[in-house]
Amino acid sequence: MAKHSEHPLIIECRCNEITPRGDNPALPHSPKEIIREAVRAWEAGASIFHWHGRDPETGKPRNDVELYLEVIEGIRAQTDLLIHPTLGYITQNQVEDRVRHILAVNDDPVLRVDMVPVDFGSLNVDFWDPQMGQFTTYDQVYVNTRNDLKAVLEVFKRHEIYVASICWDVGQMRTAHCFQEMGLLPRNTFWEFVFTGEVMPAGATSTIPALQAFVAEVPDDNQWLVLCWNGDVMRVASWAITMGGHVGIGLGDHHYSRFGKPHNGELVEKVVQLANMLGREVATPAQAREILKMPSRAQLPTKAVAVV
Repeated sequence: MAKHSEHPLIIECRCNEITPRGDNPALPHSPKEIIREAVRAWEAGASIFHWHGRDPETGKPRNDVELYLEVIEGIRAQTDLLIHPTLGYITQNQVEDRVRHILAVNDDPVLRVDMVPVDFGSLNVDFWDPQMGQFTTYDQVYVNTRNDLKAVLEVFKRHEIYVASICWDVGQMRTAHCFQEMGLLPRNTFWEFVFTGEVMPAGATSTIPALQAFVAEVPDDNQWLVLCWNGDVMRVASWAITMGGHVGIGLGDHHYSRFGKPHNGELVEKVVQLANMLGREVATPAQAREILKMPSRAQLPTKAVAVV
């Protein structure tokens, strides 16, 4: 098992994913709304910001480069967050389509993204309806072939882009280790463990044994984070905080209606409060860069000069 770390806690805000807005207007669609949520999360204590491009009017997934550029420019102008956009959506099978918005800013020392997510396997993404006792669909698959993984990782290696390794089960971690052996995934990666709630049984359940199984596969000098898609992360977050891991939270993963109609900053505040109660310092973006062994970004603003 990876050794306990006394590093400050890295909090990743997971802003909007493909989640329906429902009755909470805080879930952002447009670039302006996403930037607003990034600033809120940063002010609350987040050091990483993850988001998906959405149609400003309908909220449907969109992968237009311009939508990502507007968000990146807005976040860079107002925060020093580590920028972590999604790749292109899984319906776009061409590698070029999935990475176009990443490469569009790669040569700009200010706008260049800090990390990109790679999911190390395919999985069924049909939702379970506990009231009906059946799945709402039976044929939905999130496809990540090893051939696609190889192609994407080759692009990121060529352009020296930091990879966050997203793993929905231990088998995906073992797959990632194979790509490390191939020299396509760096030995220094940020492991993100995906737990899932009751309506999404394809991922790991939020239990200590499940977390321990993930952590056992992490090299001693790597960092790891927990998140919960379509479920509440707070229980597993408490374990991660005490075990030296890090936490991802946001409206993109879960509605968190037990807190009313929270915005992303308020969810980050919940994790900060939990960390304070458990005696763990919260990392600034600059500290997160150091912990993750990333280059510093001296040109970016700090909270003292942020324009909100």
